Amino acid sequence: MRVKIDIAKIFLTPPYEMSERVTLFLMLVITFIIFFTPLKFSRISPFEAAITAAFPSLSISWGWIVLLRSIFKKKKYCKD
Repeated sequence: MRVKIDIAKIFLTPPYEMSERVTLFLMLVITFIIFFTPLKFSRISPFEAAITAAFPSLSISWGWIVLLRSIFKKKKYCKD
């Protein structure tokens, strides 16, 4: 069975459910640690390292939420 999914709704809807919020926060923290750890030993300032690590961690964690929504919550994000 083919289902048309509203892509804009999946990407732009903020996480209202507690499970999505917890998943987003955990992925954000884990990926931030992964990206920040090598940068703290470099010669750049800690503020620059934090900003440099924040962008990929935000995009990866939000992408993870979008992937989980598209797999497990198809009925909620279907086009009418």
